[in-house]
Amino acid sequence: MRRFLSWIRDFRGSASGIAATEFALVLPFLAAIVVTLPDIGQAASGVEGMESAVRASIQYAMGGGSDMSVAQTVGMQAWSSKPNNAQLTASVSCTCNGGAGICGQLCADSSTPQTYVTVAASGFVGGSTVGFNDSISRTVRVQ
Repeated sequence: MRRFLSWIRDFRGSASGIAATEFALVLPFLAAIVVTLPDIGQAASGVEGMESAVRASIQYAMGGGSDMSVAQTVGMQAWSSKPNNAQLTASVSCTCNGGAGICGQLCADSSTPQTYVTVAASGFVGGSTVGFNDSISRTVRVQ
Protein backbone atom coordinates (compact mmCIF):
# COMPACT_ATOMS: atom_id res chain seq x y z
CA MET A 1 0.00 0.00 0.00
CA ARG A 2 2.85 2.39 0.83
CA ARG A 3 4.44 1.64 -2.45
CA PHE A 4 1.18 2.46 -4.28
CA LEU A 5 0.75 5.78 -2.43
CA SER A 6 4.37 6.65 -3.10
CA TRP A 7 3.85 5.92 -6.80
CA ILE A 8 0.75 8.19 -6.90
CA ARG A 9 2.67 11.03 -5.21
CA ASP A 10 5.53 10.66 -7.68
CA PHE A 11 3.13 10.56 -10.64
CA ARG A 12 1.20 13.59 -9.41
CA GLY A 13 4.38 15.58 -8.92
CA SER A 14 5.89 14.71 -12.30
CA ALA A 15 5.19 16.98 -15.30
CA SER A 16 7.39 15.21 -17.83
CA GLY A 17 4.59 13.59 -19.89
CA ILE A 18 1.98 16.34 -19.81
CA ALA A 19 2.97 17.91 -23.15
CA ALA A 20 2.98 14.53 -24.88
CA THR A 21 -0.42 13.68 -23.41
CA GLU A 22 -1.91 17.02 -24.49
CA PHE A 23 -0.48 16.58 -27.97
CA ALA A 24 -1.96 13.09 -28.20
CA LEU A 25 -5.36 14.46 -27.22
CA VAL A 26 -5.26 17.38 -29.70
CA LEU A 27 -3.70 15.51 -32.65
CA PRO A 28 -6.93 13.85 -33.93
CA PHE A 29 -8.67 17.22 -34.13
CA LEU A 30 -5.75 18.83 -35.96
CA ALA A 31 -5.57 15.89 -38.36
CA ALA A 32 -9.31 16.13 -39.08
CA ILE A 33 -8.97 19.82 -39.90
CA VAL A 34 -5.99 19.25 -42.19
CA VAL A 35 -7.76 16.41 -44.03
CA THR A 36 -11.14 18.15 -44.50
CA LEU A 37 -10.05 21.75 -45.17
CA PRO A 38 -9.17 21.23 -48.87
CA ASP A 39 -12.51 19.49 -49.50
CA ILE A 40 -14.40 22.33 -47.84
CA GLY A 41 -12.56 24.74 -50.13
CA GLN A 42 -13.50 22.62 -53.15
CA ALA A 43 -17.14 22.58 -52.04
CA ALA A 44 -17.20 26.36 -51.71
CA SER A 45 -15.57 26.74 -55.11
CA GLY A 46 -18.04 24.26 -56.64
CA VAL A 47 -21.04 26.15 -55.29
CA GLU A 48 -19.60 29.41 -56.63
CA GLY A 49 -19.11 27.86 -60.07
CA MET A 50 -22.69 26.59 -60.04
CA GLU A 51 -23.98 30.04 -59.11
CA SER A 52 -21.92 31.59 -61.92
CA ALA A 53 -23.50 29.21 -64.42
CA VAL A 54 -27.03 30.07 -63.29
CA ARG A 55 -26.19 33.78 -63.30
CA ALA A 56 -24.82 33.59 -66.87
CA SER A 57 -27.99 31.90 -68.13
CA ILE A 58 -30.19 34.45 -66.37
CA GLN A 59 -28.14 37.33 -67.81
CA TYR A 60 -28.55 35.87 -71.29
CA ALA A 61 -32.34 35.82 -70.85
CA MET A 62 -32.46 39.28 -69.30
CA GLY A 63 -30.42 40.58 -72.23
CA GLY A 64 -33.19 39.56 -74.61
CA GLY A 65 -32.22 35.98 -75.35
CA SER A 66 -35.26 33.77 -75.78
CA ASP A 67 -33.76 30.42 -76.87
CA MET A 68 -33.55 28.34 -73.70
CA SER A 69 -31.18 25.80 -75.28
CA VAL A 70 -28.75 28.66 -75.87
CA ALA A 71 -29.28 29.79 -72.27
CA GLN A 72 -28.34 26.27 -71.13
CA THR A 73 -25.23 26.27 -73.32
CA VAL A 74 -24.18 29.71 -72.04
CA GLY A 75 -24.59 28.52 -68.45
CA MET A 76 -22.67 25.28 -68.96
CA GLN A 77 -19.82 27.16 -70.64
CA ALA A 78 -19.69 29.62 -67.73
CA TRP A 79 -19.59 26.80 -65.15
CA SER A 80 -15.94 26.52 -64.14
CA SER A 81 -14.74 23.14 -62.85
CA LYS A 82 -18.14 21.57 -63.32
CA PRO A 83 -18.58 18.07 -61.88
CA ASN A 84 -19.22 14.99 -63.99
CA ASN A 85 -22.90 14.95 -63.01
CA ALA A 86 -23.47 18.66 -63.72
CA GLN A 87 -26.96 19.49 -64.96
CA LEU A 88 -28.40 22.86 -65.94
CA THR A 89 -31.91 23.52 -67.19
CA ALA A 90 -33.51 26.74 -68.40
CA SER A 91 -37.23 27.15 -68.93
CA VAL A 92 -39.65 29.96 -69.71
CA SER A 93 -43.20 30.44 -68.42
CA CYS A 94 -45.80 33.15 -68.83
CA THR A 95 -48.61 34.41 -66.61
CA CYS A 96 -51.67 36.54 -67.25
CA ASN A 97 -52.94 38.47 -64.22
CA GLY A 98 -51.40 35.93 -61.85
CA GLY A 99 -52.80 32.90 -63.65
CA ALA A 100 -51.39 30.67 -66.35
CA GLY A 101 -50.70 32.32 -69.68
CA ILE A 102 -49.43 31.29 -73.08
CA CYS A 103 -46.11 32.77 -74.12
CA GLY A 104 -46.33 34.70 -77.38
CA GLN A 105 -50.09 35.28 -77.14
CA LEU A 106 -51.97 38.19 -75.61
CA CYS A 107 -53.87 37.65 -72.39
CA ALA A 108 -57.70 37.64 -72.33
CA ASP A 109 -57.67 41.33 -71.39
CA SER A 110 -55.36 42.06 -74.40
CA SER A 111 -52.39 42.70 -72.14
CA THR A 112 -48.96 41.18 -72.72
CA PRO A 113 -48.25 38.19 -70.48
CA GLN A 114 -45.50 38.44 -67.89
CA THR A 115 -42.57 36.24 -68.88
CA TYR A 116 -40.45 34.39 -66.32
CA VAL A 117 -37.25 32.46 -66.88
CA THR A 118 -36.21 29.75 -64.41
CA VAL A 119 -32.69 28.35 -64.41
CA ALA A 120 -31.77 25.39 -62.22
CA ALA A 121 -28.36 23.77 -61.78
CA SER A 122 -27.30 20.73 -59.79
CA GLY A 123 -24.19 18.65 -59.25
CA PHE A 124 -21.73 17.17 -56.77
CA VAL A 125 -19.51 19.69 -54.98
CA GLY A 126 -16.60 19.00 -52.66
CA GLY A 127 -13.98 16.31 -52.51
CA SER A 128 -13.61 12.74 -51.37
CA THR A 129 -13.92 13.45 -47.63
CA VAL A 130 -16.44 16.28 -47.58
CA GLY A 131 -18.82 16.42 -50.54
CA PHE A 132 -22.50 16.64 -51.30
CA ASN A 133 -25.00 17.08 -54.10
CA ASP A 134 -26.21 20.66 -54.32
CA SER A 135 -28.76 22.45 -56.44
CA ILE A 136 -29.55 26.09 -57.16
CA SER A 137 -32.64 27.52 -58.85
CA ARG A 138 -33.34 31.14 -59.76
CA THR A 139 -36.43 32.64 -61.40
CA VAL A 140 -36.53 36.16 -62.87
CA ARG A 141 -39.13 38.17 -64.71
CA VAL A 142 -37.98 39.36 -68.12
CA GLN A 143 -39.52 42.11 -70.24
